Amino acid sequence: MSKVIVTGHGGYASAMQRNLGMLVGDVEGFYFVDFDEGDSLEILQNRLNLVLAQIADAQVLFACDLAGGSPFRTAAVICSAHPDWAVVAGINTAAYSEISFHLEMSAYELAELARDVTLQSILIYPPKE
Repeated sequence: MSKVIVTGHGGYASAMQRNLGMLVGDVEGFYFVDFDEGDSLEILQNRLNLVLAQIADAQVLFACDLAGGSPFRTAAVICSAHPDWAVVAGINTAAYSEISFHLEMSAYELAELARDVTLQSILIYPPKE
């Protein structure tokens, strides 16, 4: 069973936790780690390590707010030592909701599902012909 660590800048993880709580309730297997203004990379790493210590035997998917930022880079470094783990960035609420129902999938499969759901759920209204 995979675990998901949501992380990002400026309260992103906490906001997503509240958002998911409204839509699907408390999600077992999800963990939320903020990278706040004024935090160092060491603080972020320590917060992530505390979560990782709780889920030592699971595959992990890191879900980050955006590619290339400090949370993403930190997660990527961690994943480089764990071939069964993955990082995904830029996914939306629809993707978080969907992956919450599929934690039996591998971390990489969850990342692919999150990407696909995000792409499929983008909508422009009104549609132009």
